Amino acid sequence: MRESVSHALEPSVDQPESAPVALRATEALWEAVCSTSGDYIAIVDRTGVIRFCNRVDEGFTPDQVVGHPIVRFTLPESAQRLLQALNEVFETGEQRSVDTMVSGPAGYVNFFTLHLGPVTVGGRTVAAMVCARSTRTLKESEIALQRERTVLRRLLDIQERERQLVSYEIHDGLAQYLTGALMHLHAFQHAGRAEPAGRELDASIRLIEAAVDESRRLIGGLRPPALDELGIAAAVESLVADARTEIADVSFTCDLSGDRLPAPLETTIFRIVQESLSNVRRHAAATAARVRVVRRDGLVDVEVHDDGRGFDPAGVPEDRFGLEGIRQRCRLLGVEPRIESAPGQGTTISVSLPVSEPAAD
Repeated sequence: MRESVSHALEPSVDQPESAPVALRATEALWEAVCSTSGDYIAIVDRTGVIRFCNRVDEGFTPDQVVGHPIVRFTLPESAQRLLQALNEVFETGEQRSVDTMVSGPAGYVNFFTLHLGPVTVGGRTVAAMVCARSTRTLKESEIALQRERTVLRRLLDIQERERQLVSYEIHDGLAQYLTGALMHLHAFQHAGRAEPAGRELDASIRLIEAAVDESRRLIGGLRPPALDELGIAAAVESLVADARTEIADVSFTCDLSGDRLPAPLETTIFRIVQESLSNVRRHAAATAARVRVVRRDGLVDVEVHDDGRGFDPAGVPEDRFGLEGIRQRCRLLGVEPRIESAPGQGTTISVSLPVSEPAAD
């Protein structure tokens, strides 16, 4: 088989005489390629049997590889793809690529990307050259990243549940007690008392009214009841209404026709808009802002734009976690947010979120 490969590599007769001598020494050239290449190189005949390999994977000997079908070393779930790629190389004379999984003698699984090309002699494809590159390190990194994403998703879910429980506790406990006390004080006020007592009563009422407002603010900040009871549109509308107390012009465009969105997606949308508007109110000195939440073709487009002072996204201090929180929430859904800003040119934060979560790797 090496003779066939050498013949395929041999220079044409009309090659210039000044060509390097090394390129004519096809046997030496083949040996150099096989020994120098970081890939595993194999020659496979038309029956799928390995006739040559430059090296073998850990745990194998050359005798355990040469003379055996190549699919013998491939796990069943990738064997069919490999056979199909081999057949296409022999039938078409064109190159193919395929990812495979190989089971080692000790039971471990290795991952390879195979590049297959025809070995042609006399116009006929007599064998296939297979260059295999291990992707085990990359796959292990992908698996580790997926595990980290799973842990982060669970942590965020736990955090949202805790926020929900705390909001319920405030609503059913503190807010109810304060509301009841306020009712009694109002009744006392209307009953008519001496002037000093009336002044004290008025002051008490003002304080309790402030406590009720604060408790409601806390509920909304932790997790607004509207998000669970009415959905994302009403919850975002409440954020926009709050922003209008500090920003002269805040518009809200919403089109979420169809079934209600999955709860994790609604939470992600709410937090993106909440953090974006919070940044506008605290840092942008904007006179106008625009919030847009629109559903289309299996995606939800979320955009928050302001005409404020802007900033350099690359120069955000490390202790400012708002934008990073937006990025991490988006990455859990397999997408990357677009953060566009420059000093004096306002800011736009936008992302297209999939309605269905991406499949686990």
